[in-house]
Amino acid sequence: MDLKYRFGKTSILRMKGVDARLIILATTYLALGKKDIGITYGARTPEEQKDMMKNGKTQVSKSKHLLNKEELVTQGGFKMDIMESNAIDIVGYKNGKAVWDRAYYEDIIKDMKERSKHYGWQDIINWGWDFKSLNDPYHISVKEPGDGGIK
Repeated sequence: MDLKYRFGKTSILRMKGVDARLIILATTYLALGKKDIGITYGARTPEEQKDMMKNGKTQVSKSKHLLNKEELVTQGGFKMDIMESNAIDIVGYKNGKAVWDRAYYEDIIKDMKERSKHYGWQDIINWGWDFKSLNDPYHISVKEPGDGGIK
C-alpha cells in the first residue's frame, strides 16, 4: 500500500522518547491520507524548557514535553525505569507549506480524536485544541494517573 503522506526524518527524530500512544496516534492519522502533518516538538530537557520560557515560546514551566521517569513492567513482571515525554506538538502542511491557521486543524483534531476512541484512549489524551486557559491547538498529550491536565 502506498501512503500519500509519510513523516520526514525530522519528525521521526522529534518523536524519540515520546509515549508510544502519541506516536501511534500521529502515525495512524497520517496513514488516513487526509492532510499532511509533522511533529514540531516531542521530548524536551529541563534546560530546553527554560530556554523556551525565556524566549516566550511556551507559557508553562512544567510541560508534558519534559522527559520524566516512568516505570515499565513487562508481561513477565520485570520492572525497569524509562525516560519518556508525554506530549507532541503537530504542524499541518498544505502543498508542502506549514499552516498555522487554527481552522485548518479542526478536521485534523476531529479525526485524531476518532482514532483515540478507536484505541480506547479518549479519556487519557489531552487536546490543546480544547484548552480554555491556554491557546495551544497544536498540542497533544497523555494524561497520567492523578494528572488533571490543562483545562
